[in-house]
Amino acid sequence: MLFHDWLKDDSKIVLFDGGFGSELIKRGLEPGKVPDMLNIEKPDTIVEIHKSYYDAGSDMCQSNTFGSTPLNLRIHNLEERINEIVEKALGNIQKACPPGRLVVGDIGPTGEFRPPVGNASSEEWYSSFATQTKLLEKGVDLFHIETVSDLEEMLSAVRAVKEVSNKPIIASITYKKTKRGFFTIMGDSLEKCINTLENENVDVIGANCTLGSSEMLDLVKQAVNMTDIPISVKPNAGQPRIEGTKTYYDQPIEEFVRDIQEMINLGIKIVGGCCGTTPETISEIRKIIDLI
Repeated sequence: MLFHDWLKDDSKIVLFDGGFGSELIKRGLEPGKVPDMLNIEKPDTIVEIHKSYYDAGSDMCQSNTFGSTPLNLRIHNLEERINEIVEKALGNIQKACPPGRLVVGDIGPTGEFRPPVGNASSEEWYSSFATQTKLLEKGVDLFHIETVSDLEEMLSAVRAVKEVSNKPIIASITYKKTKRGFFTIMGDSLEKCINTLENENVDVIGANCTLGSSEMLDLVKQAVNMTDIPISVKPNAGQPRIEGTKTYYDQPIEEFVRDIQEMINLGIKIVGGCCGTTPETISEIRKIIDLI
């Protein structure tokens, strides 16, 4: 398995892709539109974005299936189209993926919270993630469970993926920086999340979204002392600036890449970008990796 070989190779820094939703927004994604539906409605656009990241030097890119759990699609009355959405998503990314690169099955949060915020149960989460994993499994090399803000939801996702597949898992939680350190919005600390995911035997522990690169660097300085498991990071391109219905990320690429370089120096195994990062960002990170 190529991904396991990469993890074992001390000299290999794995380059992930960058922001996908922000690239779709540049291409006219309407507010409230489910991006996953564009796998069906605008496949050429999806293929083009995947290809732009592979061309920029990404070792692996993730499918446009962030919102393709039954629970999330139900919110938008699209649950009955899940098979078609995921099948088209896999076809689009496989069309873009060159030999020797990997396809990552992207699994985002369900959008449903447990009480008292919402009505979701661990059983519902588990079932939803298992359904999505079964549809993705045949077409991906590994899974990225990402942008999850509830450790309990993450555990449901990890266990569901493991029940369905024996392919590698990157488990990425999203954190907020507080005066007391890094915590999920549900109040779980960075250390608790890392220890819990270690106990679940995930292949890679990750952090993504919410934090810009400078805050992610601060998180990394703590995380590398908490685990020996490989770590993945996908920070945002700084904090968003909102004007009307438009969202902008203004961080200079050079600054973002400088922070990524420092994270690599600290021992981070997998690097990429989240919201606001672009193929140009990934291309510049590729340059620094190739010099290592």
